[in-house]
Amino acid sequence: MPLPDANNYSMRIYELLKETDLENLSYAQFQGVAEKLFIEPENEDEMRRLVLVQLARMAVRGDWDGFLTGGGGSGAPTDAEYVVMSLNGTLTNERVLAAGTGISLTDGGAGSNATIANTGVTSNVAGTGISVSAATGASTITNTGVTSLVAGTNITLSPGSGVGDVTVTAATPTGLAPNDASYLTLGLDGDLTNERVLTAGTGIAFTDTGANGTLTIEATGGGGSGYQPVLPDRDGSFPASNRELYLVSCMPPWGNTQSSSTSSTTASNNPYFRPFISPVTGTVTEIQVNVNSDAGTPDYTIGIYSDSGGLPNSKITEGTISISATGVLALTSFTGTPALVAGTQYHFAWVRKDTSGAGNFTAESADTCFKYSPVSQTFPNLTSIGNSGAVVALSSGSPNALPATVSTGNLNPFSNNPIRFGLRWD
Repeated sequence: MPLPDANNYSMRIYELLKETDLENLSYAQFQGVAEKLFIEPENEDEMRRLVLVQLARMAVRGDWDGFLTGGGGSGAPTDAEYVVMSLNGTLTNERVLAAGTGISLTDGGAGSNATIANTGVTSNVAGTGISVSAATGASTITNTGVTSLVAGTNITLSPGSGVGDVTVTAATPTGLAPNDASYLTLGLDGDLTNERVLTAGTGIAFTDTGANGTLTIEATGGGGSGYQPVLPDRDGSFPASNRELYLVSCMPPWGNTQSSSTSSTTASNNPYFRPFISPVTGTVTEIQVNVNSDAGTPDYTIGIYSDSGGLPNSKITEGTISISATGVLALTSFTGTPALVAGTQYHFAWVRKDTSGAGNFTAESADTCFKYSPVSQTFPNLTSIGNSGAVVALSSGSPNALPATVSTGNLNPFSNNPIRFGLRWD
């Protein structure tokens, strides 16, 4: 039946919505027809038909969306921040519910449930100091290890009980040395800002026994007595041919006072030592000696030692001379680098390597050499003191070899004639 006082046929509402059933009539379609209808007396019949269609749609769908864009009646707002299962063309501010890492989402469909499940953590396992009330599902995790904190030296806790959220504060230590002082150290330290590293220079050696031990500083380049005569070196105005060989055993202060008077050494299995002052700074390239006798053709070890307190200390260099004939022999191969410093005191050393063989070297006469060491107190008077003290020897502890370090407790004065020798710095 047509509406009262209305035409039997609608030229607008029914024409636009024909062939659309109420179940599938969307709000967007309905709104598109309704928004274009002007409110005028001529449109009264169409507006009544519009309300009739909406009432019929509401009865079938069970909802009420309103006629126009802003909604109306008791319908829900379209711009609320809904969580939905999928995007909707009418809503403008919705969020789609999505499953993240370790989560699954099962949609049971309209009128059913959307189930969210944990797919990541499948069980709870207690570690050291931790307990769990259940291996799966809802579980209470409890700390069973650290129950409270205790303040140590220069540490304060807030709260003082050490339980709960605790703030640990380090107190400023008292009685400690400043870290910006100009300390002398054996190595750089990351906590110090102004330290200097103690370093051994030329002629100095350190012996460090470690923490809580001792650091021993000793001279390795000689100069034990502080008496350093100035001797001409190769930088002088001598012709080159006259400054190649320095007859050091004839130079002051420990040389022969009558170098024209010579003698010979006594073969010995114990090392002998005689001091000398180096006239040159540089590395010795050759030691020359003269063989006085080649009897038994023994081998000799010849070396140079540093000085400590006027006595031989550490071996700097050594080499072997094989006596096979009389005359000048030149030693040019060394173990250790014979680097000497001008004006510094050293010690010349020699010992027979073989236990036999009477071969010997030309020597300075002990009778005409300056005394080097103290002598026995048993002389009846000083009118005849002999030639004891021209050299010192190790009386024990190093047979037929030159030791790395001289044990001064085994040194004794001897009257053996010191070897005449010369040094070259090429």
